[in-house]
Amino acid sequence: MKTKERLLELLADDATAGLNPDEKREMDELVLEYPEFDSDESFELAAAAFQMASLEEIVEMPADLQSQIAADSARFFESSEKEEVVEEPASTIRQVQFEAPKPSFMQWLGWAVAGAACLALAVNVWYMSADPAAVAVVDPPKSPTVTEKRETLLASAGLVKTDWESPQEDLDVKGDVVWDNSKQEGYMTFEGLPVNDVSKEQYQLWIFDETQDEATPVDGGVFDVDKDGRAVIPITAKLKVGNPKMFAVTVEKPGGVVVSKREKIVALAKV
Repeated sequence: MKTKERLLELLADDATAGLNPDEKREMDELVLEYPEFDSDESFELAAAAFQMASLEEIVEMPADLQSQIAADSARFFESSEKEEVVEEPASTIRQVQFEAPKPSFMQWLGWAVAGAACLALAVNVWYMSADPAAVAVVDPPKSPTVTEKRETLLASAGLVKTDWESPQEDLDVKGDVVWDNSKQEGYMTFEGLPVNDVSKEQYQLWIFDETQDEATPVDGGVFDVDKDGRAVIPITAKLKVGNPKMFAVTVEKPGGVVVSKREKIVALAKV
């Protein structure tokens, strides 16, 4: 049954979520029966006011727009407008009086809701500006450090962990290798590894895989060591590792090499 209540419901839905074609057609038919709602804008104004109340940042309205809104408001709320028309000296003076249409109860209700929302918005803005502590400041999440990532990996099941040793026993190298084969992720820690001259050399990791020829180990990436000889280095394997059996660190030219001559191996870690 088509009623005014149904029209009000459709007008409210149209101002907030929108209508599908069938609902739009139904609303247009009801507006023909209740023409006082043909140019009613109270629902749109109320919806706009509620949307403004939820804004996180308030942007100042441009001065020219403020002037235009003030002028339009004055014309809208003006109660009446009179005009005298004199046709000819001999004729009588005819007064033409234009009365502004009186808003219906639902129109006033829409304006009242919009006004209440604007008032709530103003109070909220004043409160937030008066009490800076009311604004919650949330720091952006920090990316975990290499050390934190290593600690997380240590909790993985099936983790490979082995200690470094000096193959020539001429260096007091300490530290370990942790590697998760399922994640293809790992980290190295070092103590006592000599500081390298980055302009002449870099350390390079090699991963010996049981599924590959020992002549072509997997390149695990290059790295440097700072002045105290301590470092936590992520492993960056260039190929997928099947089943690691040994890790080796060599000294190579800056940027590393594709195939190492293994002339200077400074650390080994057997699985």
